[in-house]
Amino acid sequence: FTFTEALINIHNMRSMDYYIYTFIEALIYITVTYLECILLGTIIISIKATKRIPKYNKDYIIILGCMIRKDGSLTPLLKGRVDKAINFAKLQKDATNKDIIFVPSGGKGYNEIISESEAIKNYLIEKEIKEKNILIENKSTNTYENIKFSNELIKKQNKNANIILSTTNYHVFRAGVIATKQGLLVDAIGSNTKSYFWINAFIREFIATLHSEKKKHIIMILIINIIVILMMSLIYISNIH
Repeated sequence: FTFTEALINIHNMRSMDYYIYTFIEALIYITVTYLECILLGTIIISIKATKRIPKYNKDYIIILGCMIRKDGSLTPLLKGRVDKAINFAKLQKDATNKDIIFVPSGGKGYNEIISESEAIKNYLIEKEIKEKNILIENKSTNTYENIKFSNELIKKQNKNANIILSTTNYHVFRAGVIATKQGLLVDAIGSNTKSYFWINAFIREFIATLHSEKKKHIIMILIINIIVILMMSLIYISNIH
């Protein structure tokens, strides 16, 4: 016997109270189950996206930036993205003898001494990548802008370029979705992440995915709950007669 039960009569299956209480329960269960399905789907698709092997026919590789250290050097997370890009370029060169242009992408944060793209460029040069094979995009502040501004620079050089993104493995799926929304058909590769960081990373990607499609998800939840209301209304009407 709960406080809620004390306020309304939930034991009389003919009372309106019973159906209101049941609907509130159903609303909570439906919403939670829906979100769990989205989370599970995000995890499955993200893992599947990281397993995809792209073709070695790329002209440009966009390296998605993220926060750098105070001294302008790369964090392990960002270094992983750059190393992944360098490795892909090497594999492509070995397989097809085709060179690739690196596009470091990322602007300068308020607490950063240089832009993320400059930091990436410095690291690429340290790794013996020729400066002529580096095209900097230094205005972006998020993934959407990383892809948009980088693509604009690339199109000025090659309108029919084959492009690939280099990011972290948990971010591959969302980066691909963002690119698709911009009308870009691109491949993506992801660097490895420490296993202990996966839970936190996927929760962040899950929230970001929900936010990017919030209107669609709200509409879907509303439609499902409207169906539940109609079903319960029919049951209620049939029980009082």
